[in-house]
Amino acid sequence: MHFENVGEDKDFRHDDTYANVNTTLAWKVTKGTGSNPIRMVTYSSSSLLLSATICGPLTFFFSLYRDIILSFLYFFVLLQKKRGMKEKVIFLLLIIMLLASCAGNRKYDDLMKRADSIMNVNDDSAKVAIRMLDGVKSQLPEFTKKQRMRYELLRHKAMNKACITFTSDSVMKEVVDYYDHHGSVNERMLANYVLGCVYRDMHEAPMALEYYNKATEQADTTAADCDYGTLYRVYSQMGFLFSKQYLLYQELNAFDKAEKYAYLAKDTFNAIVNYQNQGEVYDFLGKKDSAIAINLQAAKLFKKHGNDYAAAIAFGCNYKYYIEKKDFINAKKAFEAYNSTGYEGNSNYEDAKAYVLCLKGTYYMFTGQLDSACYILQQSLKFSKSFSNKAATTKALAHYYAKVNQPSLAMKYALQSSEYNDSDLIEARKTQLQQVQAMYDYGRNQEIARMAEQKAKRSTQMNYMIVFACVILFLFLSYIYRKQLALKKKRIAASKLVYEDCLLKLKRLQEEKAQLVAENDKKLTQIITEKENAISKLEAEIHNIIQNKYSLSSMSDTDLILKDSSIYKKIKCIEMHPKEEMYEEDWRKLADTIEEVIPNFIPMLKNQVSYRDYRICLLIRLGISASLMARLLNLSDAAISKSRKTMLKKICDKEGKPKEFDEYVLHIQ
Repeated sequence: MHFENVGEDKDFRHDDTYANVNTTLAWKVTKGTGSNPIRMVTYSSSSLLLSATICGPLTFFFSLYRDIILSFLYFFVLLQKKRGMKEKVIFLLLIIMLLASCAGNRKYDDLMKRADSIMNVNDDSAKVAIRMLDGVKSQLPEFTKKQRMRYELLRHKAMNKACITFTSDSVMKEVVDYYDHHGSVNERMLANYVLGCVYRDMHEAPMALEYYNKATEQADTTAADCDYGTLYRVYSQMGFLFSKQYLLYQELNAFDKAEKYAYLAKDTFNAIVNYQNQGEVYDFLGKKDSAIAINLQAAKLFKKHGNDYAAAIAFGCNYKYYIEKKDFINAKKAFEAYNSTGYEGNSNYEDAKAYVLCLKGTYYMFTGQLDSACYILQQSLKFSKSFSNKAATTKALAHYYAKVNQPSLAMKYALQSSEYNDSDLIEARKTQLQQVQAMYDYGRNQEIARMAEQKAKRSTQMNYMIVFACVILFLFLSYIYRKQLALKKKRIAASKLVYEDCLLKLKRLQEEKAQLVAENDKKLTQIITEKENAISKLEAEIHNIIQNKYSLSSMSDTDLILKDSSIYKKIKCIEMHPKEEMYEEDWRKLADTIEEVIPNFIPMLKNQVSYRDYRICLLIRLGISASLMARLLNLSDAAISKSRKTMLKKICDKEGKPKEFDEYVLHIQ
């Protein structure tokens, strides 16, 4: 019997078949022709949801920024003592921006790492991981390309684990292309595997198998860090796709490899499950003894690893085979083991319940409990949706009415069983035709891809020719340039000779000048003194100008930063244009700017005053006038003054004028 995750009933949706041995198991039966595979799913508790939700990124964000920024600011102060004020400000802003960028990237990497770890716990946790990743979706523009590709890979991986149906391959194709060129072996394997699952959901079985094969080709089973967990999932998925296409030997090989790599991944439970899935293949091959032996061995292994529930159901899977062999003693043992689990079928899938009821009704009929058999078989027919289940149930009812000597009803259900078998055969042929069509479409697409590849190759050759021509042209131009450069060097050499001759003439004139100075020392000394006095006066004037210029800049570094901020300029613009106003985004930017420059501003004011009063404090620290404050906050001047006096009393515990509170705020550094 095939064991798999409960996913979408219309598709084979299998990922992480089991996460844990000691978990609660639920079952369902899938549609099929000639078999009734039983699927198993793991349901976990919701305790992880609460812990993962509480563990938000805010605490990590602030702790990360605080230590890093304080350390670098100290380093900045030590190195910048001798620099000018303007250089300090610019350097400080650059450092803060750089640190914020680095810290943000680290934050996103850490969140994705936690999401990946969480989704590997069980299927329910995958939904938690999706919520965590969706929480930073709006910040994707801040991600590097590597981070964005990692984000999309993890989100699609979580969606697959949560059994969310994929409808588009566009994103994952980009992800696969990226990791094929930049990723590690394990990342390339995972990306190709997830894209295969995308095509599985899109009913593109050939494409799904192609990317599953690519995933296996990427695996390095000799490496110590080989991701055997993903590798066994790839082969398990391939096995189920092969089963849908009735490629039995390929299916058997896939499940065998899935079992092998599940053991290497230390996932014993899923190893046993993939081993048991091979029994279903042997049933299709007509080797029922092998199927029985595999189920018995699987039951033994389940029991050995402490899962008595799974062991009982594995043993019970042989019930159908024993009935077909007319081995009623072992059939009774198998049914009792199966029935001891209390399983009545997955209530979400009526065909699953119908199949279990059909098995029970058949058992009661063979053991002579005819009344119970009739009731249960009628219930099975009521819940049956697939033609295969209806055919099996009506066939059992025909046997029942033959046993109780009601030939007309026996004939009725026998005819119905034949009709359902015909309908099931038609459905199977329809499915086969769809598969053939899919293979045709796949082949056609491959031909289109081949032609596109040839076109691309011709285009590449043309590009090479263009590049070659450009190289030739470059070499020719380089030759011309070198000749011109040589000519220029000759001209420079000639100019150098002229220059040296001029220097000699200048030296002679300077010597003659010195001689004249010596001869007319007294007269020239007077002239020189006058010139020196004039120079001194000019230097004094320049010095005074410089002093006066910088004396105007009496503001601190903090004030300079604030006055140079974009939000200050925005507010000054609003002051000049009465129709303009402050928006919530502007208020947030104002708060962020001041809190970034003055870290003490938050503990000293924000937690002690109201939201409106905190905005007044922000405007005071920025140096905004009371009248402009009133206009920005839609308050009267009197209200602004009253609030400032109230905060002076509350924070500083003294009575006074509003300007005293302004001085207190302005001195916060």
